[in-house]
Amino acid sequence: MKIGLIIDVIILIIKNCYLNHLIVIELFSLMIGSVNMTRFVLFPNSMYGAQRAIIADNFPFYNNLSTLDKRYFEHRVLKFIDSHNFIGRGNIEVTKKMELLIASTAVMLTFGMRRYLFSQFENIIIYPKNYLSKITKRHHKGETNPKLGTIVFSWDDFLDGIEVEDNNLNLGLHELAHAMHFGFLKEKSFTAIVFLEHFNTLLEKMKDRKLQRKIVASGYLRQYGFRNQYEFLSILVEHFFETPKEFKEKLPEIYKMVKLMLNLDTLKMAKASA
Repeated sequence: MKIGLIIDVIILIIKNCYLNHLIVIELFSLMIGSVNMTRFVLFPNSMYGAQRAIIADNFPFYNNLSTLDKRYFEHRVLKFIDSHNFIGRGNIEVTKKMELLIASTAVMLTFGMRRYLFSQFENIIIYPKNYLSKITKRHHKGETNPKLGTIVFSWDDFLDGIEVEDNNLNLGLHELAHAMHFGFLKEKSFTAIVFLEHFNTLLEKMKDRKLQRKIVASGYLRQYGFRNQYEFLSILVEHFFETPKEFKEKLPEIYKMVKLMLNLDTLKMAKASA
């Protein structure tokens, strides 16, 4: 498609007020095939060296990015921190490092998308270890409550998910994937529409008995993911970021769909940095 025609289409859309400016940017990004345009910020916020070092020490994903994309990543982390309340419970004091690690996990998850702030969730609650939920009356490592707009983590378990990078158990990614999913079910953004379209296509593919048998026979995805579509998505996200090579080898059809949903190719990124 010619660039001139793309611009004419976008001008027509703006004149007719069909979409707001953010959706226009998202549409333009997809039409010209520019991943950087999806993340483009004219004047990105800058981090201190100490903040950048914390991210670099804990996120290989960040280290695999280009210099420009690292700037965008840092900008998004700072915006995420400013846009959410971090609340300590159970005699734990929330530190700047905690905020950075949680925000970086969220930004990593949504880095292929234009929309990255969790608009439906204001509060992130942190307990020192697994806690008794006031909602379920059971002990939890983490939970996501869209009605209360709250994401909850056990800090010990959150850290375990970061420190062990290849066991497909990452509490931060798991709960934040729930929050992303719940948020997109309510949003009308172009990002939400594209994500849900690909996810619904995946759910349709999952009706194929042959594919079901292949997934079970692989022994790759843990059983907890088969409880419902919400847990299935979160389990896929954990595997996608932690063991992308094994994911693509064992379940290439599913890997491809997750790649489309998140607009990221974690395996390609890892190879590029090797």
